[in-house]
Amino acid sequence: MKLIRPETVTDSIFQSSDVPEADYSAWLVGTTYADGDRVIVTTGVHKIYESQQAGNVGNDPTTDNGTWWLEVSSTNRWKLFNGIVQEQTEQAGGMEYVLQSPNVVNSLALINVDCAEVTVTMDDATEGEVYNQTFSLISDSGIQDWYAYFFEPIVRDDRLAILDLPPYANADITVTFTDTGTAKCGALIIGQFADLGFSQHGASLSIIDYSVKTTDAEGRITVTEGAYANKMEVDVVLDTSAYGVVRKTLTDLRTTPCAWIAEDENRNSIIYGYYREFDIILMNPTTSRCSLEIEGLV
Repeated sequence: MKLIRPETVTDSIFQSSDVPEADYSAWLVGTTYADGDRVIVTTGVHKIYESQQAGNVGNDPTTDNGTWWLEVSSTNRWKLFNGIVQEQTEQAGGMEYVLQSPNVVNSLALINVDCAEVTVTMDDATEGEVYNQTFSLISDSGIQDWYAYFFEPIVRDDRLAILDLPPYANADITVTFTDTGTAKCGALIIGQFADLGFSQHGASLSIIDYSVKTTDAEGRITVTEGAYANKMEVDVVLDTSAYGVVRKTLTDLRTTPCAWIAEDENRNSIIYGYYREFDIILMNPTTSRCSLEIEGLV
């Protein structure tokens, strides 16, 4: 069982992207905006704002309390860094991002992603290219025979975790999303992984459905489709000597959404979200057990 402790992507970590940040015109302090006009603020916040009144001039969208401006969303380029995984950065024909963290990075995760394949490279200023791998997102789940291979609908994995990046700081990490249509991604996460122990058989994977079902006076049922969140309950066996480290890791991350990976080779076991609770049982001097309940954000 591993989790990726996410690095907050700031302007200094973000290096470049071929996704333009031109959703709307940039806000200018001397321009008068009408009710409903939209602008973007790129430096530091990378968000879209909508004017709430006519004659809107000189009011900074980033500091206004809602009288003059309403925050709409992140810009398309930065949606995959804003923590709202239902909002996707998207671009026709694929897209590319280059990040460079001053901290050691050894893992990467993509959540709510929709493209044919992803290529990840890592380049160090001294040693050159130290990592280059391409990952297909075409799922082979349920393909048990040739009939299924040729006639079952093509399904894509919507999440990917990479846990074998060489541990470098200040290296350029390039993530390339390839697709003949429109490539989309809800979250791009880089950071260091923490190994909590060994996931046990019998893990429970389910969803929490937020759809609404209503019944009228005649007994007719109407379903209004809503969002859903993934949920996982898993037992992890760990060395009793590691109890303190695991407890502190989980405590420190209690308000931080992370990428949780129950099995390294099973993409369906990846959940991005928070743990609801954990319970560590010190079974004997050498072995302990940790029960985790994790609720995803998507």
